[in-house]
Amino acid sequence: MTDLIRDVSEQHFAGLIEALDSILDGDRAAEELIVIGQRSVPYLEQYLLGGLPRSLPLPRRRAVRALGELGAWSVLLRYFRQYRRPEDAAVLFAEDSVRSSAAQELMRWKSDDVYQALLEACRQRATSGLVLALGEFRQRESVPLFFAVLEDDLCREEAKAALRKIPDAARQYAILSVRGKVRAGLYELSALSRRRATLQLLHEFGLTAEEWSDLRYFLQDPDTEVVIATAQIGFQVAPVHDYPDIAKALFRISSHLNWAQEDDVCRFLDDHGDIARELGRALVRERKSRGEHPNWLKSDWRVLKHILKSELENGN
Repeated sequence: MTDLIRDVSEQHFAGLIEALDSILDGDRAAEELIVIGQRSVPYLEQYLLGGLPRSLPLPRRRAVRALGELGAWSVLLRYFRQYRRPEDAAVLFAEDSVRSSAAQELMRWKSDDVYQALLEACRQRATSGLVLALGEFRQRESVPLFFAVLEDDLCREEAKAALRKIPDAARQYAILSVRGKVRAGLYELSALSRRRATLQLLHEFGLTAEEWSDLRYFLQDPDTEVVIATAQIGFQVAPVHDYPDIAKALFRISSHLNWAQEDDVCRFLDDHGDIARELGRALVRERKSRGEHPNWLKSDWRVLKHILKSELENGN
């Protein structure tokens, strides 16, 4: 076998590289290139760095995997450093997959060079694999980038997972973002997903009673998820005299809840039943004074019935 590997011809290498594009033989070709060893690296390098991105990512991902198995981390670093964003959308998303694979391969070498290359690549264009790879370094320097990525639908969960690996730094940055002290703001119209995710993370990380005052503003947010997350935190750390305002915020959004949110709102209000019943009775009186009748198809009326129970039973 060793003699056969040593005697591999240029023509055979060319055939293996060409076969990377094959649906049937591509994986076999990649495996053979790995078995041949270091002599394969220049051919794989030329294929990856010399070829253009395309709409089918699998062949280039095979080359990336082979380079990773062969320890060619310097080639993968050059791949990131020469990245140019494709203009065609199909090619762009295909190359995102290749970049994610390259980031995962580079995780074999947790050096500062690798970290800096991945950080810069993620700043250029984040992918799920890049964010996951950066998260494994657990570096505070990555935190602002991860919070910015929370607005990306394709990488949000990976960014949250990465932030959970460095909870102290992530918590500090989240508080600063609530206070409007960082670049990745929470208050712009375009920052809804980041706002939701930040509040979810703050609930997981925990807040002090003193920090609650920074979050009270979100009780007035038009988004139901933001209000529910804020209320959940508030009922844990806010002073008791803030509980009525928290309950009012939940009643305010109760007219447009999905079924899961409705369960959450009912549960939170149940935990503070005296306050919720007092507010609920006032809401019912106000609605009846306007001539409004109970409508159990609407979530706000169902919440009121749940809280008041027999007082609104059978639609009375």
